[in-house]
Amino acid sequence: MRKQLSVLLILLLGLTHYSYGQSAEGDQKFGITWGGFVKVDYMFDSRQTVTAREGHFLLFPANKNMVNGEDLNAQANFNILAVQTRLTGKITGPDFFGMKTSGVIEGAFFGHSDSDINGFRLRHAFVKLSNGRLDIIMGQYWHPMFVTDVFPGTYSFNTGVPFQPFSRNPQLRISTKGDIRFTGVLFSGRDFATRGAAGITSKYVRDAVVPPCHAQLQAVGKEILGGMGVNFKTLRPVLVADNITNNAFIGYMKDKLGSATFNLYGVNGEILT
Repeated sequence: MRKQLSVLLILLLGLTHYSYGQSAEGDQKFGITWGGFVKVDYMFDSRQTVTAREGHFLLFPANKNMVNGEDLNAQANFNILAVQTRLTGKITGPDFFGMKTSGVIEGAFFGHSDSDINGFRLRHAFVKLSNGRLDIIMGQYWHPMFVTDVFPGTYSFNTGVPFQPFSRNPQLRISTKGDIRFTGVLFSGRDFATRGAAGITSKYVRDAVVPPCHAQLQAVGKEILGGMGVNFKTLRPVLVADNITNNAFIGYMKDKLGSATFNLYGVNGEILT
């Protein structure tokens, strides 16, 4: 139903690495280095589609709309957009209680809504503490149900939406390292907030007081990866009502078969919107 040509121009901005200080040994610089890329999409659809951002974020083909025996949605459309152009700042810092410190600031011109297209939007903003056993992430990062190892590599930008959970959330994430890995996450809502009586807002999560949480167990081998996770989210739709809690479960695997990679991901849950 869709043909799309994406031209990805990686621009090494070559900006100066700003060094705000260094360790006593004199060999551990820290600061921020800027980079990014320009991404241009040329889009042609053979029929009308259900999308966001002027056709860039494809969801699915529009249903038939029959008038006098003719499907009005069987009409093609074309567009060119560069809203996925991004700016990224990678931060390095001194050790903190024996842990390596780093951070990322990333934004794109995708906007927060269709009316805000071309607007600059925060994607990621987090601090990472790391040692040989743990990674700790504090800030805005991928929703824990978006597993970066197995997300769908779709031709369009949507990465499997509306079936694949696809958002970034402010959070505290702790992950262990090794062949068996545990990840625990406490997070909140920001982009792609919950729908309810007051519209699309994070207020339902904030009023519930209890933050959403996620636990995930992952096994990693040389050519194979698998895992499962459980997600709990508590909402207060209106202040006069009690909290409601909904659960979601994920399971996934990834196997490299010669030159091909096989991914399998499943999700089951309540009130996933």
